[in-house]
Amino acid sequence: MEFFDDICISDITVISGVRPSGRSTNNLAGRRNNGLLYIRSGEAQFWEKSGQSIIAKEDELIYIPKGCCYKMQYTADETSFVLVDLEITDKSGKDVLLAKSIALLASDDISHRISGIMSGLDICGGIKNLSALFRRKELVYKLLSAVYESNPMPSVKAPKYPQILEGVRLLEQTYLENIPVSRFAEASNVSISLFRTLFSKQYGMSPVQYRNRLRIDRAAVILSEGSSTVFEAAYACGFENIGYFCRYYKKITGETPGETKLRNQ
Repeated sequence: MEFFDDICISDITVISGVRPSGRSTNNLAGRRNNGLLYIRSGEAQFWEKSGQSIIAKEDELIYIPKGCCYKMQYTADETSFVLVDLEITDKSGKDVLLAKSIALLASDDISHRISGIMSGLDICGGIKNLSALFRRKELVYKLLSAVYESNPMPSVKAPKYPQILEGVRLLEQTYLENIPVSRFAEASNVSISLFRTLFSKQYGMSPVQYRNRLRIDRAAVILSEGSSTVFEAAYACGFENIGYFCRYYKKITGETPGETKLRNQ
C-alpha cells in the first residue's frame, strides 16, 4: 500500500450471517467495492483469477480489493462471518487499494480487538441514522488502525512463490517471537534452504531481516506515541540488546530512537 496524506472511508454496508459448507460465491466480473471479511468461526477459501488461493480461518480478517475477480466457498460445516463493504479513496477521490490481491490483514495478537470492533459494526450496520453512520466510520478507522499498528508491513499481496505462503503468514503473525526459520519452512511444507531462497527472491532479504524490519516499524510506532522509553520500545519489540537495537533502528529509519521520540513530542 502507498502512503497518503488522507484516506476517506465511505459507503459502508455491513452483512453478517451463518453459511453452511459448500455455499459459494462467484465474482468473476470484478468486485464492485472493497470488502473486509471477518470469520467469527468456521472457514472460507478464495480462489483468484490468477490461480492464487487463500484460506480464511476463525478470528481472521481478510481484505478483498475492489475489482478483484475470484471464487469463494465456505468449507466448514458452519461458518459465521461479518462482511463490511466500503469505498476507500484519497483526497482527490481516486480509489485506494489496501492490497492488489486478497490478503490476510489481522494477526493473532489483535484478534480480540478485531472481534469487538466487528461486533460493533454488526450491531450498528443496519441502523439508518446519522449517529450510526458516524459510528460505522469510527469503527472502520479503528479497525484499520489496529491492523496497521500491530503489523506495519502486513502481507499486502500473496507471495510470488505460493509454496511459502503459509510460512510467510506465520512469520507475520508471530514476528515478535523468536521462532526459528525451520518452523516457517515446516508450515510451508518445504525445506529450510528452499524457504530461505524463495523468501529472499520475493522480499529481497532473509526471513530474519524481514522480521527485524517488522519489529523496527513497530518500535517506531511505539516511540512516536511518546509514552515509552527507548529501552521499553526495544524490549516490547523483541530486542534484548539495546545497543544493537539503536544501531539497527538508525540503519533502517535514518534516525536514532531518541530522535524519533523527540520529534513526536
